[in-house]
Amino acid sequence: MNLSRWNGYAPKRQQEILSEMSSLVRNRVMPLPRYLLLHPEARLSDAEVDYVYQWAKSEREHLNTAADSANPVMTGSSR
Repeated sequence: MNLSRWNGYAPKRQQEILSEMSSLVRNRVMPLPRYLLLHPEARLSDAEVDYVYQWAKSEREHLNTAADSANPVMTGSSR
């Protein structure tokens, strides 16, 4: 993932990245343990982990809403 290119990723890829990021943070895989050896101050508190998880979840929902409004589903009454 390259955040400087975030807007260049397709919305589906953005959702995948957000999902993976929240999973890695929640499972304490990120920040990387070897990075934490040199930078122990980068260790995330439980509150910070929850914040990142909730933020990523909210962003995924926002992307879903944007995708839904861009691609409305045809219903029986709108034909």
